[in-house]
Amino acid sequence: MDFIKYITGLLVFFLAVVLLSCEKNVILDLSDTEGKYLIVEANIDDSGVRQEVRLRHSTSFYDSGKWFPASDAVVLITDGKKNYYFTQKNSHKERYYNYELSSSLVTGNKYYLTVHDAGGTYTASSTIKPVPEIDSVTTRVNLLSRLGIINEELIDIYIHFENLPDRGNFYLINLYVNDDIQTYTPSQKTVINDTHLKGYTSMYIRPIRRSDLSRGDKITLKMRSISREQYNFYNDFFSQSELSGNPFAGAPPANIPTNLSEGARGFFQVSSVSSASKIHIP
Repeated sequence: MDFIKYITGLLVFFLAVVLLSCEKNVILDLSDTEGKYLIVEANIDDSGVRQEVRLRHSTSFYDSGKWFPASDAVVLITDGKKNYYFTQKNSHKERYYNYELSSSLVTGNKYYLTVHDAGGTYTASSTIKPVPEIDSVTTRVNLLSRLGIINEELIDIYIHFENLPDRGNFYLINLYVNDDIQTYTPSQKTVINDTHLKGYTSMYIRPIRRSDLSRGDKITLKMRSISREQYNFYNDFFSQSELSGNPFAGAPPANIPTNLSEGARGFFQVSSVSSASKIHIP
């Protein structure tokens, strides 16, 4: 019996040594990805006068909080008949603006983006699809708050709209309070596939803290028409950015969808937008 205890003790000791020897910090050499990819954010819509395109270069995996602006690029969007050039702003070197394009956007038309910078020329195209008109925005005190299960009082926000008769449409919803966007990251945005929606839809969007609202604040939901590819882009972006880090730092676990050519990353989307607001009254 003593011999068995002795052998068992040795086995436990050696197993512990093996496990400890396997625990090692590994730093991957990913520095060669820095600045390698052009990152394009080009979400164009018919809701406002100013249209914006953001251009940045990728960083290394361990510099996920840094961005390098792509300065002095030539940015052009065309419908095949008229060219719309974007002008860089000195105070925001990664931002390029155009004030004419919005009034010329037509549902069903196809638009083409061309970006030329020191790294090359990148192109993409997008067709504007229709979007339902939002009927109303309503709010309700969160059930967990009402039951006292959580101490923080949350206000749930709902959207109501008549879906389009044909299926296979995709939408993205952003939340604004007094015209300030509250849904910055992919996980905060809502993307919808209408395949299983009924004709009239009432849908929960997200909560907001009551402490972040004051009497008379304007709560607005804006719904954009997007392509299937951008719908997949946001879902994949969330899984690889919110859950695992920087999705633009070299090769991610799976390729994030993009409609840009020549290895650029990000997305070019032209959308129709509908919106509705509610005044907050505590």
